[in-house]
Amino acid sequence: MIEVEVKARAREDTKDAIVALGAVPIGTENHHDLYFNSPHRDFKKTDEALRIRIKEDGARLTY
Repeated sequence: MIEVEVKARAREDTKDAIVALGAVPIGTENHHDLYFNSPHRDFKKTDEALRIRIKEDGARLTY
């Protein structure tokens, strides 16, 4: 599994320029991810992930 995430601070004029191009803000989302490994095998080597994602509306376990 490959997950790519980019975080960058944007100046207010940058946000205005993106909106001027026709983009519409859809909201924000805050979450916290907890990743787990197995004592029986390395999930990174087997391209697997066991994760709990905690958001404002609850938590979700994904594998």
